[in-house]
Amino acid sequence: MDMVSETKAEFRLRQWTKIIQECQASNLTNSAWCSQHNIEIKSYYYWLRKIRLKACQSTEFQTPAIKQQIVPLQLNCQPCSSSVHPAITIHLGSASIEIAEGTSQATIEAVLRSLQSVC
Repeated sequence: MDMVSETKAEFRLRQWTKIIQECQASNLTNSAWCSQHNIEIKSYYYWLRKIRLKACQSTEFQTPAIKQQIVPLQLNCQPCSSSVHPAITIHLGSASIEIAEGTSQATIEAVLRSLQSVC
């Protein structure tokens, strides 16, 4: 794309972004706002799609790669007694996470997702 075409495309995107922001800042529905401003609703959604596409392609909106790390696990395979003993202990530096036998899958998944965001 030549310099003039790139400049025109950037100018259009800035105009469309301003229109989308004004519409979203109003307390009107998209259809009502577009109707008041003599804008075809199809044009509005076309512009919105183009802006979102550009944002997805932009490097500033790229999500960082997830750092994966192997974490040592300690399994306690002891017969159950009257007190609750952890079935799994996860050590991260000076911190430990203990998961008791019978813990729901949803709880374990939530803990692992939390760890993933921290590590």
